[in-house]
Amino acid sequence: MFYHDNLVIEIIDILHLHRGKSKYHTPNRPFHILSKRISGHSNLIFKNITFEATSKDLMYIPANCEYLRQSYGDEEIIAIHFNILNKNIFSPICVKVDTHECDEIFKEIFEIWDSKVTGYKYKCTSILYAFLSSIVIPNSTTENYFKIERSIQYMENNLDKKIYVKNLSKMCGLCESQYRKLFKHELGVSPINYLNKLRINSALIKIGANNYTMAQISEMCGFTEQKYFNKIFRDVTGKSPFQYKKEIHNL
Repeated sequence: MFYHDNLVIEIIDILHLHRGKSKYHTPNRPFHILSKRISGHSNLIFKNITFEATSKDLMYIPANCEYLRQSYGDEEIIAIHFNILNKNIFSPICVKVDTHECDEIFKEIFEIWDSKVTGYKYKCTSILYAFLSSIVIPNSTTENYFKIERSIQYMENNLDKKIYVKNLSKMCGLCESQYRKLFKHELGVSPINYLNKLRINSALIKIGANNYTMAQISEMCGFTEQKYFNKIFRDVTGKSPFQYKKEIHNL
């Protein structure tokens, strides 16, 4: 979100929240969220990345994005729910901000929204646009990243399927050795290690939902053998899937 300077935004709601220590699976929501923690912090686990959101961070969560949130207590949060009418944005982002200035802006937006005085939506939207204009981040994505971006999106959207590096390289118009080298240079890991991390993060979210068996989760995340799923899960998290489930659900 912070890489764009021409978004058309429609604010839906602004909430002032207080949270104690908790773990919560958040299903897909049809709206975007921009949140600022006044105090406290959470870990937010998405299928492709994990963020620690603190009072020093501004957190953006795109629409239709499933994640697992673990709050460590004493959280005070102001969250803006909104639609983006002219672009599709798929990735969550967490950025460092001037804590005091950002807190004051979010408190002001919430107070205006909560007052429901005539014109409050226009005022809140105006303040939000002015704030976003001050934190737009220059897009530093390299040309090499764009060469492999299609394969990254494919991995993220097809975790339940068999995925082969040779097919990913063809997708990007590269030979396999070029693809592996470029991928490692841009993301710091091999394509297989990146794919495994995606799959395990997706498994963490599904374990948090507590709606599936481990066998179902293993299959949904693209592992054909439960034993291999257990191995990769432990390699990535340092715990077995059942240990993680026991901890997160306090079994």
